[in-house]
Amino acid sequence: MLAPDAFVAELWQYAHEVPMEQHPWFQGIIQHRWTREEIILGEVQHYLRVRTNPIFFGYIAINAIQERQYELMDVVLENFVEELGGDRTHVDIVLQFLEEGGISREEADQAEPTPGTMAAIEMIVGGCQRRSALEGIAMLSLIEAQHGGADGVAAKVYRELTGYYGFSPRAAKTYRIHAEQDVGHGARQIEAIARLATTPEWQARIRAAVKLGVTAFTLEWDGHVQAITGRREFWSGVAPLHLTRPRVRLPERQAT
Repeated sequence: MLAPDAFVAELWQYAHEVPMEQHPWFQGIIQHRWTREEIILGEVQHYLRVRTNPIFFGYIAINAIQERQYELMDVVLENFVEELGGDRTHVDIVLQFLEEGGISREEADQAEPTPGTMAAIEMIVGGCQRRSALEGIAMLSLIEAQHGGADGVAAKVYRELTGYYGFSPRAAKTYRIHAEQDVGHGARQIEAIARLATTPEWQARIRAAVKLGVTAFTLEWDGHVQAITGRREFWSGVAPLHLTRPRVRLPERQAT
């Protein structure tokens, strides 16, 4: 079993295989490779995934209660309230972006999810439903940690959307909120993982959940790009997979 700091460092290795900022979706915005129209097409896919947030956050909250993981409830409810509380939910805020692109909610709801978007939704919702609350949090934690903060991905995207691309602050508000909130969410979630994953069994479960979450969200961003290009392509990342491989022991070849 690894010490908490070493375990968290190992988890970050998986995220660094497919670092968020280097994904073609985000890099294309930061480096001005996409057009305004292409960004709106990607944001339709973002909306299709985000509208499932209350579902998987709800599963995490239910699992925390059923498991009597009361110390996780503050972490879980913080996300849940920010998704559904206030005058406008996260879904409403994403829709503001689409409205500036001339797309109504009805039109967005009728849009077809790309392969990446479909895969991400099934993986995130299914994983949070069938796994423990701590594993559900682990699926989200490293993604939110990369998204948030003044130097995080969301802040950089927001600056380009409202600066170079000329979208209004209202349209790009979802990225401003991610920049403000996700750094705290991610840090608190990672701290909970370090504090509670204290057995080899739990570390193995969290390791698998983090890999699932990193893969699912990478597929989501692939889906944004697929909506732009019309191609069934998936980003390969920047580093080899960290895999535990069985040792292959073949019998010796018999002389003939």
